[in-house]
Amino acid sequence: MILFLFLFGLTLAAVSPSDEREVKLQRGNCPMFWFSFNGRCYKYVSTRLTWADAALQCLSQGATSLVSIHSLEEQNFVNFLIKNFDHAEGPTWIGLSDRIDKKWMWSDGAPLNFTLWNGEQPKPAGEYCAYTNYGGDVKWKHQPCGYSYAYVCASRIDCPL
Repeated sequence: MILFLFLFGLTLAAVSPSDEREVKLQRGNCPMFWFSFNGRCYKYVSTRLTWADAALQCLSQGATSLVSIHSLEEQNFVNFLIKNFDHAEGPTWIGLSDRIDKKWMWSDGAPLNFTLWNGEQPKPAGEYCAYTNYGGDVKWKHQPCGYSYAYVCASRIDCPL
């Protein structure tokens, strides 16, 4: 019994992987319904649009474009933002597509320096766009760009127009 209590106490004191860094949504210098992370503003939009229409809507709201993701930390923030507004964590467009020169590129022109594909990175075919929240591990998947999903916008500066 004493051994059981000792082991139970050890498990309570152990740090779980989810304790790494708590993610919080903060407005910072961002406008209403936009949230700040590492000097950029992000906005989740639940309206389902095609990838191209979502990108245009982001631009019309003062964003640079659909979100480009450059680290696992940023991916975790984007997923947390989505989950905050969509508890089902449905498919959500991000700014990655292979529409230009059949190469995977971010719509805001940022370099592709991080990926989180579910499985092997798809070969570009000139007709696919990427979304996040695929499967239980919420990784990226590609889909024809004409599908309609929710989307995340981002701005390069801390305050979109």
